[in-house]
Amino acid sequence: MYERIQYAYQALASAVRVFNEAWPPLVVDGAVYLVPLLNEQKTPDILQVEEVTGARAISLATDAFGAFERDLGQAPGTVMRLPGYFIVANSVLEHVLAINTCKQMLVDAIEAERLEQNLTPEMRPRIMRRALGAGFNTNQLKRSIHAFDGTTRKLTFTWAGHSPGNERVTVAKIRAQLQAKAEIRAGAEDIPLEKTPEYFDLSSIVHLAEDQVLIKHKVVAPHPRCMVWLSGSARWDAMIKANLPVFVLAGETPPKVSGLKCFDRQKRRAKRVDEKSRQEVLTGRDIYLPTEKVSPNQVERDGAQNRQEVASTYRLAGQTYTNQ
Repeated sequence: MYERIQYAYQALASAVRVFNEAWPPLVVDGAVYLVPLLNEQKTPDILQVEEVTGARAISLATDAFGAFERDLGQAPGTVMRLPGYFIVANSVLEHVLAINTCKQMLVDAIEAERLEQNLTPEMRPRIMRRALGAGFNTNQLKRSIHAFDGTTRKLTFTWAGHSPGNERVTVAKIRAQLQAKAEIRAGAEDIPLEKTPEYFDLSSIVHLAEDQVLIKHKVVAPHPRCMVWLSGSARWDAMIKANLPVFVLAGETPPKVSGLKCFDRQKRRAKRVDEKSRQEVLTGRDIYLPTEKVSPNQVERDGAQNRQEVASTYRLAGQTYTNQ
């Protein structure tokens, strides 16, 4: 029943083995940052971070690339992360793209099995564990590796999650979700559809166009991220989740690296000085009007003109990243 999933996983494991044989001899410099495993689904107030370099960093990274099962004591629903970077003499992009493609094939195989069994999306992790084993971790299977076929002048590692993450959603999608919730509530509580809170919210956005894009805030757990400067711009060129080490090419001048510091929740409670003021659309649902005009295709159009092209895994595997 689960042959497709098992075959996709075998292809992924094979791609990781090939990669782990290819990249270590190419390393010019690098470091990884050991972050404690979580033994419960909650980030503690303090997370101590240890910087590791040299041969030990390479060994930790090779293990992390193939670590798809939870470690001893690791809480379900959490993910083992190893932020870091490696500067390599030659490109490893082809290997990294192959791994990320295998990861997507595995995700697709799990989704195909879910649809065949007519199960809800929440059942994907259970399907995966039935196919591969009880210790396998969906988050660790899915996390991407990033590589840039270009030199970088600066790498900065920080903790994300201090403020809510943003998701761009169309009004049409929000209406569909509210309609479905209104019908479920009306049936469960035996009340008229038009008396439900969701129906009231539907009425409040009746003036908005179907294709208008809104901003939905969502709570983001603290997690490490990496900002990459490839150009001469004052603004970073790429911001990636630092779940695994990132690969960049060696240049004439070593990049300036700001390593990952220890996480301290108390020091992160002050509001950001650059926090934007937003106009709420639906009270209590964390949905706002964008602070600037946004269209559904804006992400694809951003930066498409007058930029130098650097092949990478940024945004979508296999696509070309453009930087100013």
